[in-house]
Amino acid sequence: MSSKKLFSEFAPVSKEQWIAKATEDLKGADFQKKLVWRTYEGFDIQPFYTIEDLEGRELVTNLNRAFARDENATGARSWVNYTEVLVEDEAKANQTALADLDERGADGIVFNLNGRETVDLETLLKGIEVACCAVSFKQAGCPGKFTEAYFAYLNAKGVDLNKVTGYLYNDPIGTWTTTGKEPCYKCLAKAIKAASAAPHFYALTVCSAPFVNAGSNYTQELAFTLAKLTDYIDKLEAEGVTAKEVFENAMPLMGMNTDYFFEIAKFRALRALWIELEALYNTGLDPKSVKIGAESSVWAVAKYDPYVNMLRSTTEGMSAVLGGVDALAIAPYDSTFEQPTSFSNRIALNISHLLKEESYFDKVVDPAAGSYYIENLTDTLIEKALELFRATEAAGGFVAQFAAGNIQQQIAQVRQAKRADIAKRKQAYVGVNRYPNTKEVLEDPQCCGGKKCQAQPEGLELLPCQHAAKPFECLRQRTEMYAKASGRRPKVFLAGYGNPAMRTARATFSGDFFGVAGFEILPEGVYADAATAGAESAKADAEIVVICSSDDDYVASAAEFARAFKAAAPDKMLVLAGYPADVVEDLKAAGVDDFIHVKVNALEALKGYQEKLGIQID
Repeated sequence: MSSKKLFSEFAPVSKEQWIAKATEDLKGADFQKKLVWRTYEGFDIQPFYTIEDLEGRELVTNLNRAFARDENATGARSWVNYTEVLVEDEAKANQTALADLDERGADGIVFNLNGRETVDLETLLKGIEVACCAVSFKQAGCPGKFTEAYFAYLNAKGVDLNKVTGYLYNDPIGTWTTTGKEPCYKCLAKAIKAASAAPHFYALTVCSAPFVNAGSNYTQELAFTLAKLTDYIDKLEAEGVTAKEVFENAMPLMGMNTDYFFEIAKFRALRALWIELEALYNTGLDPKSVKIGAESSVWAVAKYDPYVNMLRSTTEGMSAVLGGVDALAIAPYDSTFEQPTSFSNRIALNISHLLKEESYFDKVVDPAAGSYYIENLTDTLIEKALELFRATEAAGGFVAQFAAGNIQQQIAQVRQAKRADIAKRKQAYVGVNRYPNTKEVLEDPQCCGGKKCQAQPEGLELLPCQHAAKPFECLRQRTEMYAKASGRRPKVFLAGYGNPAMRTARATFSGDFFGVAGFEILPEGVYADAATAGAESAKADAEIVVICSSDDDYVASAAEFARAFKAAAPDKMLVLAGYPADVVEDLKAAGVDDFIHVKVNALEALKGYQEKLGIQID
């Protein structure tokens, strides 16, 4: 075998040389403005990364050693594929769970107890081998009492507690941030002590979903999750629970989002940060013992064109698995706005099956290791999260900062920035603020996306739980309600003339623009000249007519179009697709009422059109 290195004839290329070459190819354009983008976390993402970017990044260098290999699994690693079962009747819930385990391939069940104080565990768990599959619970009426009852049941059945796996969805501080319900640390301590004999069952879940669903950035999500953990350690010390016991019984449960590479880096960063925190408390725990869970968020999904949520969930699941999660709970695509169907439940389970059985994601541990981009992104998130975590701790900790309203204010600033980009359609939500299915009509147009807002308790601002694109969902739902009440849906007619390519492009843009508000888009009309287009389009059965052509055609003849149109239909709205700056004032004088283009705040513009059409604005 030859010892000659491949590509040895090529000299190494430094990052500076790559930047110089890119700058040359940009032909004078600014490298930073053209190729570097700023994140919501406040740092820059470069167009490329090299090995030089990893120098001195110790936490990332050591991270791969912290990933556990599952020697007993068919692959290099495994994760639990969870499905949720609502418990309204124990017998029915039991049958659903058995079907999910036996027929649909679930590895674990999350029983949603729906706030119940007492549960018939004999009926609920009949036929379920608790030692052979992961059994978890959420929304227990009293988590402490329930955990005691559950482990009393396991002991009575003679179950080997070393084989019991699962978790209790129990995050009192997180619940406080979204409902105002005061945390009960005595109850939490009771749950931890009851579960302490089962090393693979976690009675405390430190959840990031409240932050994700409120629109936080990744730095905030990581930092505040860690800050919650340290507050738990402080509060539970008074209840006789040591820091080591907290770590042994705690599992971070992170909300998933759709930013693919950031999500991979987030889960990797969390593992490194959690291990560092364990070391600071001198727990002596094995870094490989850290288990991380992932669950679907409300923020990432949408009510309109809901099948797109399946694609979002797939992206989220891929990121989570590549980032190293040990438990995956993907919600059905319709779970945030209706009762999930058997189909949507099955599809949610199948996503994990596809990742494992067809994509072989279980065959490699930490596949992102060595990627200059993801390694750099992971380390940057670690660094930024540590900065915010330390600042939060120095200011009194998470609970104190939340009570003062500072956490909410920080998240609100990011949420507003995200919503501004969504409003301008810089950030696309397929089916909602871009590429709408204009034939889709909701049965219940009054129901906006996300969970119902909680009543704000006096003296405490709660974190909202909403779809990211909720303002657009509400925008369209106002149109739906208007159409239902009046019997007529607002119509938009696209009038094209001149340059074929540009009139088609602008007609497509205009249909997309008005379609997201639920307006009916009539088939495009194409005319030989501007005067004919203006006179004929005025006859269209539409409240809004959009001129679609090229800038050159606008300069030459759009005013002629406008005059002909307004002479025939003075009360109809005339909109021009584009913004020919040199003739804007002339076109306004000729009768053009408005201009739509890529720089317009689509949300505010469409609200304006609704108001002019008599559609009630909240």
